[in-house]
Amino acid sequence: MTMASEVETPAAEEELTPPLGELLLQTATDLRERVAVKALAEEGHILARDSVRRVLVWEPGDGTARCAWERLTGHLYGLDLEDGERAFLDLLLSVAGVAHQTSLVRVMELGERRLAIILRAMVELSDCDTIAVGRRI
Repeated sequence: MTMASEVETPAAEEELTPPLGELLLQTATDLRERVAVKALAEEGHILARDSVRRVLVWEPGDGTARCAWERLTGHLYGLDLEDGERAFLDLLLSVAGVAHQTSLVRVMELGERRLAIILRAMVELSDCDTIAVGRRI
């Protein structure tokens, strides 16, 4: 006899599945990609968009998820994003190290929250542990 508590339910299975950001981080291949994935996961709203996930996330069928940064580059202007969202992704593509360059003037399109995320990503890339990004007191 199987106890009701022993039967896995879809809700229980979802609780065991790590968030998408964590899955992507597990397959990041180098520092640049890890920093970009962490920033994307921290921002949260953009990665939650179906249009972005369809283009960016590649699931090869082995239980992992990977970022298809090159594919995102080709679809950046077709994702129905707001200017700040597009600027954030544009800067992240440069962080991730794909064959993509963007002007730092794009930070002008970011709100305070996204700007702080990008700045923390840049500090992490520089391997400098003496610079903090946050609110001034």
